[in-house]
Amino acid sequence: MLKYLRYQRQIRENQINRAIKQANSKQKGRKNNPNDPARFITEKHFTENGEKADKVQYVINKDQIKKEEMFDGFYGICTDLETSPLELIKINKSRWEIKHCFREIKTEFQACPVYLRREERIKSHFLVCFLALLVFRLFKQKVPGYSSYELVKTLREFALTEISPGDYIPIFQRTDLTDKIHESFGFRLDRELITQKYFKKIFNQTKI
Repeated sequence: MLKYLRYQRQIRENQINRAIKQANSKQKGRKNNPNDPARFITEKHFTENGEKADKVQYVINKDQIKKEEMFDGFYGICTDLETSPLELIKINKSRWEIKHCFREIKTEFQACPVYLRREERIKSHFLVCFLALLVFRLFKQKVPGYSSYELVKTLREFALTEISPGDYIPIFQRTDLTDKIHESFGFRLDRELITQKYFKKIFNQTKI
């Protein structure tokens, strides 16, 4: 917390110095974003005899600086969730995982860009993507210790070729990861011959 406080104050000090330079050069600048130094500059119109203000003076708004200093060292969040502060803190701690999920769905499952126009098709596209993400996250729990890229790449390379009706042989490279996947799910696709009977055995294991 103290480290974050010092970091915020150092950033603000640099912004205040920039604001002072702008004010001294009689330029207020534009507040393009909430962190723009121009937020510390107040524009005052004045005349010597109380006439219509034609002269403009730019001064540093010390009240704005004090107001921001009150929150140094704190990290604020804004949410529309109606729950207790403790529950919000718990949810916020998992926010990195939510961001990670969105990064996975964008990169590994290519959710974007969307080459669709009709609303129902766009919704269907993202529904499939989120279902795929759900299955993949459950899969990752069964095979921990590997990156999403490694898992997706290995799954895409799981390929078989049919040598006769109902009989297949693997054409993927066996690795430590493929062994881990087979061990976690209780079947093997790296056998010398995979028959239709063996496939039925695998399918029966998936029935609830």
